[in-house]
Amino acid sequence: MAGIHFTEEDFNIFDIQGLEERMDGIREKIQPKFRYFAGTAAELIASASGEQSLPVHVAKHLRRTRYAPENTWCAIGGDARGYKKYPHFQIGIAEEGVTFYLCLIDQPAKEMEMALALLERIPELEKLPRDYVVSVDHTVPEVQPVAAVGWETLLLRLRDVKKAELLIGRKLAPSDPRLATEDGTLAAMEETFRELLPIYRICMAQYG
Repeated sequence: MAGIHFTEEDFNIFDIQGLEERMDGIREKIQPKFRYFAGTAAELIASASGEQSLPVHVAKHLRRTRYAPENTWCAIGGDARGYKKYPHFQIGIAEEGVTFYLCLIDQPAKEMEMALALLERIPELEKLPRDYVVSVDHTVPEVQPVAAVGWETLLLRLRDVKKAELLIGRKLAPSDPRLATEDGTLAAMEETFRELLPIYRICMAQYG
């Protein structure tokens, strides 16, 4: 059986017109899947990193009053109050596909320190799987393949530009066969997050 997984119906939610109408679809169809997959991811990350259980934050889009969200996500990490000031893992979905990312976004507390630490580990970043992608702006769908990334330039920008961002991971198209089953989705997510854990540890070490 396919079990819990992302379906064409989930991606079609982003064609629904109207803020409340689209949010109804997100709350009913997508958020329960986020909670399921993120719960599994939180246990995996906590166990592998030696941390206590990590909180899961499901985006509620409460600040929106007019325009329907073009994507939605849940974050794994941070603390009970939030996640943006910390490095965190993210499961996201939009019309273009599902993403599994490690995120440094919205001016995290130790942005400069994390950038400096990662600048010393560029050879490790260059060994990431070739099907990974990098985003420098979480508000747009455009990404670049990891093989095309100039890590020094990117990390210097992260160090020097207050609003710079970095997201690393996998972006699976709606037609990707791994998304067609629960086992396939879990395998893709777990493999990605395990691969990103060393980078997460480097970043978290800057928080003392």
